[in-house]
Amino acid sequence: MDILGNISLHTHIDSGMTCVPNDFIDSYLPRANGEYVKLYLYLLRTVSFEKEVSLEAVAEDLEYTEKDIRRALSYWEKEGLLYLDFDADGSLSGICFDGFGKKADAPVHAAEAAATQESPKKAILSADRIAALSAQKDIEELLFIAAQYIGKPLSPSEISNILYFYDELHFSKDLIEYLIEYCVSKGSKSRHYMEKVAFEWAKEGIHTVHEAKQSTNLYNRNYYKILNAFGIKGRGPAKPETEYMDCWLNTYHFTLEIILEACARTIAQTQRPNFQYADKILSEWHKSNVHHLSDIKALDAAHLKKQKAEKPKTAPANKFNNFHQRDYDFEQLEKQLLNT
Repeated sequence: MDILGNISLHTHIDSGMTCVPNDFIDSYLPRANGEYVKLYLYLLRTVSFEKEVSLEAVAEDLEYTEKDIRRALSYWEKEGLLYLDFDADGSLSGICFDGFGKKADAPVHAAEAAATQESPKKAILSADRIAALSAQKDIEELLFIAAQYIGKPLSPSEISNILYFYDELHFSKDLIEYLIEYCVSKGSKSRHYMEKVAFEWAKEGIHTVHEAKQSTNLYNRNYYKILNAFGIKGRGPAKPETEYMDCWLNTYHFTLEIILEACARTIAQTQRPNFQYADKILSEWHKSNVHHLSDIKALDAAHLKKQKAEKPKTAPANKFNNFHQRDYDFEQLEKQLLNT
């Protein structure tokens, strides 16, 4: 795919200034890679020019590589802050900023369209609807319980999220309470993390606490398989270990087979369980877009080929090279022969 050609940028935001919504700063900026934020703000400013722009020039200005730009654009599209448009041959032809957190109505590839349809689309509840829901006694109790779990008064955004789970995702009060309990037990009180888990449950068709517990137990089984691969038995995972495994499973979206392969390589190299070492392996595989075990084999082959190419060549051994050569003063030898 030619990603560095000329592309057009579009927006439904009024031009004349670069508008960065507070929700971007509050919710998206803290958890995004700094390089991704840099590209997003650059493109958001550039879109006001209303003309074609070369991503090759953008890459040069920001000192990015093609892969850097591809990863950043893919990240923001998944977050729903922009939409990538492609030509028939698969080349990137446009980037659309359609308001904030809302994708443009434009054709996409079949696989991308299917993925979009599978995931719930978040709608913003009106102020009147939020007020009406908050006045219900069971919702009032739910918000009180949520504040106890989180350990502080709920912000308007947190309240809006919880009401969205109830009103739009049709989660019961008990299911929302379990959702909050589950996320806090995982060490996260972030409303974004709760939203992500809620969307996953909605996509899986989870509507009861029992179904949610069955789903979360699947992750627990994966935890113990990873611990076993490290030779750790007789105990559950510690919090730092859980954080690593959550990243591998939920952020990188690696299959269990890929994670177990990284564990095996870690043990072979360090002779002990080492989550940090395994994380370095998996982080590199994530950067290299590994999705299957066959991708790892291809990386191994390329690495071996590179090593062979860089190996210094040594002169072949022969009798002359093995013979100890002496240093002679030929001028002195000539004088001695003449005198003789």
